[in-house]
Amino acid sequence: MAARPEYSNASAASEQIVKIDGAVKRFGGTTALNGLSIEIRRGESHGLIGRNGAGKSTLVSVLTGLRAIDSGTFLLNGSAPPALSDRNAWREAVACVYQHRTLVPDLSVAENLYLGRYQGKRVISWRALNREAAAALESWNIPILPTTQVRDLGVGEAQMVEIARALSQGSRFVILDEPTAQLITSEIDQLITRVNELRERGVTFLFISHHLDEVPRVCDAVTVLRNGRDVLHGDAQKLSTGQIVSAMVGDEATGIALTASEHVARPALPPKTPVVLKAQVKVGACQDALDLSLRAGEVVGLAGHSGSGSRHMALALAGHVSRWSGEIVLNGKTVPKPWNPGTAVARGMALLPEDRIKTGLVGSMSIEDNITLPSLKAFSKRVLIDRRARKKFAEDNRADLGIVCHSIKQGVGELSGGNQQKVLLGSALSSNPSVLILFHPTAGVDIASKATILEIVERHRREGLAVVLVSDEPEELAFCDRVQVWVRGRKVIEKSGMSEEELVSAMEGFHLSPELP
Repeated sequence: MAARPEYSNASAASEQIVKIDGAVKRFGGTTALNGLSIEIRRGESHGLIGRNGAGKSTLVSVLTGLRAIDSGTFLLNGSAPPALSDRNAWREAVACVYQHRTLVPDLSVAENLYLGRYQGKRVISWRALNREAAAALESWNIPILPTTQVRDLGVGEAQMVEIARALSQGSRFVILDEPTAQLITSEIDQLITRVNELRERGVTFLFISHHLDEVPRVCDAVTVLRNGRDVLHGDAQKLSTGQIVSAMVGDEATGIALTASEHVARPALPPKTPVVLKAQVKVGACQDALDLSLRAGEVVGLAGHSGSGSRHMALALAGHVSRWSGEIVLNGKTVPKPWNPGTAVARGMALLPEDRIKTGLVGSMSIEDNITLPSLKAFSKRVLIDRRARKKFAEDNRADLGIVCHSIKQGVGELSGGNQQKVLLGSALSSNPSVLILFHPTAGVDIASKATILEIVERHRREGLAVVLVSDEPEELAFCDRVQVWVRGRKVIEKSGMSEEELVSAMEGFHLSPELP
């Protein structure tokens, strides 16, 4: 593999395109940026590393003019940044290519490049537009036809079109937000080659990634964030993986009830504990198949960042992926195909989805409605619902789950995030499943609710519930008896008792322990 080329224009490289000093940004009682400082020099590729919640997204919103800092200083190209309302000035100064594409799939590449920039023109010359787009793509060495429909592009090609759109608007400072998360290895190599070529031509990049192996291939400098602070700055070629991971993790407490040290105290399952789930599942573009054997009362983690494959594997188990191959044996019986969510629930598989608002709860309905939806048949007598039994079930769950509300008739949309998550957990458990799949069960909830949620799951686990926990947060994965770590569609390790540093390092594509492959 070719080494990353050094940027040759020393005078340009000495110029600061971004200088932020002591930035503070608060959202209510939450401090998202807490005295953060960072400098990005013209023509360099600067890596931004940090775990979820470290402040990366807030910093990007400041750099792109979506939010202003509450205090501190921010200079862009040596001057105060434009007013937040001056969107044209911001587009010319900085552009962001997000992980999920923002192109319009039913339009051509040329139309996407110049979308929104022909206001006031009564007639558009499509021939001139395509000619102009072709020249722009050629000038940046992007071999894509301007007439190609965006829906026909691969993920890597679409990202290059997004970069071309940014450059065509005049920006020479581009933020790449986890650009390789959805790419296969060959596309990653092509993207890194393109970024290095553009960097040689004076384009500045802020490269945000969860994959530390990419950093020395594309970055000159690195800044690591933790809890809204910049905790490490350094040369990307000189910093070791261990130094970066240690800076990411720190020594902060988990703030949840069942930490790794406590869960180790769980007694071993009896040798004759039955296997409730056995799966050999191959999904989509994942190179490896999921090989999982799960016993009653066992908790197994599927760890990995976006694009790792862990999420799709778990969704396939729960019947939310239509195309998969292999076999799933649940409670001793091979599941039928097609395998769908309704059948999965009826057979004893429940899912707590990752987005409680979009795919979990019905916001316009009550707490009682949401908790009992999956188990309405249990309250049905022929065609009628036993409302008294249903109400008692919901009241018992409200008390058991510690849901703070004035009535079970209260709309679930009126609750706090923590209480909504408790309702969602109650809904998942209402069908009395033998296997529960949890997606980020404590995401976006307060510390007290985190403790309650895990304590509830632990109580059901002691009664024989088997759990699959999907997460990229070490604090949540500490709840597991063993963890499979997935990176770009491949299982890189399955192990019990991994330290936080070892787990984070494995998810980032590196390892600190000689026991890791």
